[in-house]
Amino acid sequence: MRSPARAVDGIDEAILTEAATWLMEMHEGPLDAARRSKLAQWRQRSPEHERAWSRAALLQETFAALPPGGATALKQVGPAGRRKAIKLLAYALTLGPAGWLAYHALSGPEQGARIATAIGERREVQLDDGSRLWLNTDTRITLDFTPAQRLLRLQRGEIMVLTAPDRQQPPRPFLVATRQGSLRPLGTRFTVRERDQAVEVAVLQGAVEITPASSAQQTVLPSGMQTRFTRSGSAAPRPCDDTQAAWSRGLLIAERMPLAQFIGELGRYRSGLLQADPAIAGLEVSGVFPLADTDRVLRLLAQTLPVRVQQLTRYWVRVLPATPAG
Repeated sequence: MRSPARAVDGIDEAILTEAATWLMEMHEGPLDAARRSKLAQWRQRSPEHERAWSRAALLQETFAALPPGGATALKQVGPAGRRKAIKLLAYALTLGPAGWLAYHALSGPEQGARIATAIGERREVQLDDGSRLWLNTDTRITLDFTPAQRLLRLQRGEIMVLTAPDRQQPPRPFLVATRQGSLRPLGTRFTVRERDQAVEVAVLQGAVEITPASSAQQTVLPSGMQTRFTRSGSAAPRPCDDTQAAWSRGLLIAERMPLAQFIGELGRYRSGLLQADPAIAGLEVSGVFPLADTDRVLRLLAQTLPVRVQQLTRYWVRVLPATPAG
């Protein structure tokens, strides 16, 4: 690719880059009144500015013709990705709408808009097909939306998906691919978690069809049920409820959960090592706990259970019996 933006139609490349920045800002969300006023002032600076914005407006209309993953890639970016996207948009402004569509077609289908969360981070994403996606802590996915399918690859972590009917005709199937097999939601809201060489699925609305990677047997999991599957097959379904997705609301809900299991869950939301002494592993924990403040949760444990919290370093914390043995 040549210089990301160059003079075109008598428009200076710096102005094209500014137009691309405004276009990127609009893709990130609706402009408030103050930003709309700023944009209007920018357009009035010179005829060049207005011509640059006219090209941007035409390009914006063209995005509707892109495969959904392409526009998603522009929306879901971090600071470094944002700078790259602005350069790409500035380049698109030099091509014009028809040239941009031709360039995109020659580049092939969108190969994986990547979305990830750090430890302790949770994120909600609106997909271009109308579906919604929530990523739990330390999660990584790729989106491959093409004219033939809507494919989400879960590479690590946990997600909740709320699918929407596809606006394209004919409708494309929505698939979730994991190392252990694939999932086909049937108008649904569900969670998927990669864990211990298996995948856990809980259906909160609708149904999900599960196809293990090395098995021809498919299972349709209905609403209110959960299961665990590997490459070779699925376990027997068992009931679940909306607490399975409490993390999407920033909560960890426990009902008579063994302390060892609780500490394991809490540890997912903080960096470093969080351990429970085997002597207290069987203590039961019940309550609703905020995931945004794991230190507070540990203090609550020490106040309500016969345990104490020992912080060896910033990244190494142990939960021990309140009274040392011996």
